[in-house]
Amino acid sequence: MIPGFRLFHFWFMVLLACGSWVDASEGLAGLYNQGNVGYRQGDYAGAIVAYEKVVGQGLQNGEVYYNLGNAYFKNEQLGLAILSYERALKLRPGDEDVLANLNFANAHRVDKETNDTPNFLTRVLSNLYDFWGINALSVFCLICVFGLGGALVCWMFLPTRRFIWVALLVVFGAGLLSNGVVLAMKVHQRGVVTAIVLEGQAIGRSGPGSDFLEVFVLHEGTKVFIERTEGRWFLVRLSNGVGGWIKRDVLEQI
Repeated sequence: MIPGFRLFHFWFMVLLACGSWVDASEGLAGLYNQGNVGYRQGDYAGAIVAYEKVVGQGLQNGEVYYNLGNAYFKNEQLGLAILSYERALKLRPGDEDVLANLNFANAHRVDKETNDTPNFLTRVLSNLYDFWGINALSVFCLICVFGLGGALVCWMFLPTRRFIWVALLVVFGAGLLSNGVVLAMKVHQRGVVTAIVLEGQAIGRSGPGSDFLEVFVLHEGTKVFIERTEGRWFLVRLSNGVGGWIKRDVLEQI
């Protein structure tokens, strides 16, 4: 896995960000190309520097983060690779290459997920959640609302083909319900703050201080949910529900 870099969508974003062909060729695009050359030649550290400069100048683009993740992975910096893939996925939800590389990188983590296998309905909603963005889901929900209303009117005033209108009511109703649930999950997720462990080890404690009891130990690349901040400490929660306090400087928010 971990294929090479990608180019196409980046150019459009560069032109939007820079405003002119000259700025694009001499500025962000030049740095991006420098990173690509470094990656091709096996200079992953140099590629990282170039891609980070692109990001540092304010361009938020999934292609850049994807390539940055590949360079970090090749440079054996697992935590930063996973962080970059997660950021790419937020910008390009459902992207198969990003998902594949993120899963591949996660397989190299010391800490493994122990969640139960989800049922069929959960898997379907999860796939919808990963594939569609909020805008697409909102449009589809509106289509279902209008379709549901139209089918209801036809059912009331065109009784000769009521079985067709009933079928459409069921289809649009199911579509509205499922997409409404996923859309609500998406909106809620926007308010959830997540982070990746970047140090080799991160100790979770029962309180915000080094003198508190050690609760768990996390390793590089593990994803956590940030619930609260107190001084130099984050109160975090793992996907299995376990919580504890971790120093802020061992994490970076996605």
